[in-house]
Amino acid sequence: MFDILKVILPTFFVILIGYFIGRIKNMDMASIVDLVIYIALPAITFTSMLEKNIILLDASKVWASALMIQFGCGLVAWLVFKLLRQKHSGLFIPIMLMNTVNIPFPIIYLVYGNEGLFAATLFYIPNVILLYSLGVYIASGKGWKASFKEVLKVPPIYTAILGLILNLMNVTVPQLIIDPLNFIGMTATPLVLIVLGANLSKVKITSLPTTLVAAAIRLGVGLGLGFLVVNLFHLTGVIRSVVLLDSAMPAAVNGAMLTTKYKNEADLVSSVVLVTTLASLVMIPFLLIILS
Repeated sequence: MFDILKVILPTFFVILIGYFIGRIKNMDMASIVDLVIYIALPAITFTSMLEKNIILLDASKVWASALMIQFGCGLVAWLVFKLLRQKHSGLFIPIMLMNTVNIPFPIIYLVYGNEGLFAATLFYIPNVILLYSLGVYIASGKGWKASFKEVLKVPPIYTAILGLILNLMNVTVPQLIIDPLNFIGMTATPLVLIVLGANLSKVKITSLPTTLVAAAIRLGVGLGLGFLVVNLFHLTGVIRSVVLLDSAMPAAVNGAMLTTKYKNEADLVSSVVLVTTLASLVMIPFLLIILS
């Protein structure tokens, strides 16, 4: 338990620092977000794809697992809201799309090292593609062309795919390139956590019953589907643990950003992000104990 706390507490301590920064100073996080998205995350996703020989069958199982968990949560949410006679659109985004970077990357890296980060990066790819395609479509009501253009603006997708191709082709990247990219990638972990904390400092909980229902689907149903897919695809070892951890991650912060941009249930979505992030303080240690 002490070892698990040594992993969890630093992560949430940095989030707390970001939270207090957001409360006491009106900082523009846009520049930091740009640094993360355009420099740090591309570097770490590229190098993590080269750390371990990729078996395409294993990668496809992780991608299929991520998609089944996401669409499964969306289907359950649709059925629940039908029964409750509630109409929602933007609320489907935080239920379907979990946080696959800010919280899981640092924790998985500290617990499972580069092998874990490799698996987490694989899981991240379909999630971020859905966020900037289906997520934009749901939030804005735009057509598929506009959504596809948003996907093309996310650099980590390109570096992850490039790293994946080089790995599958057994191309050796010079250490002269890998070392500085590793150094740059180290900045991603603290920066994404600080941004997450700063964003959460602006969130207020609205419509508590609906927020709790959505949070329960994201975390509870997500984890249930996680256990289903790891058994369905016979996933083992580190990959199994990473898929299970990611399945129960809190709602993606970028989902709140999208719904704010397009004015689609933004307050409700932000509430789900906050509640699920707070709940993960208990859920993540619990899962790490089970998986250890």
